[in-house]
Amino acid sequence: MRNKAGKPLRFALVGLSATFTHIGFAWLILFWQPLANPFLVNSAGYSLGFFVSYFGHRYLTFRTTGSMGRFLLVVIAGFGLNNLLVALLLAVSASSFLAILVATATVPVLTYVASSRWVFRRLGD
Repeated sequence: MRNKAGKPLRFALVGLSATFTHIGFAWLILFWQPLANPFLVNSAGYSLGFFVSYFGHRYLTFRTTGSMGRFLLVVIAGFGLNNLLVALLLAVSASSFLAILVATATVPVLTYVASSRWVFRRLGD
């Protein structure tokens, strides 16, 4: 029971680490290169966050290998949704950083559900 109760907290902490990696990278690049393509910046930041997320969830959150292929599918879907949100926000004149920030805050909820029920699910869970 204790392991199940701590899982959402561990997921949130790993997710925050991945998110800070993504957002921190985006901020740093946009700070130094304000005219950088926001989609390229977002893609690179998202990719860095992927590695933090997968290994964090594998070793800390779920403590099982899960399926890297399934995790990749979840991440690709999340990435698509993330970029769709960035595009929509840029279309309504949001700043590049705000668009990336809002999109990045939206995707983790769906990622948790897919990860816990499909990617890292253990038999009997």
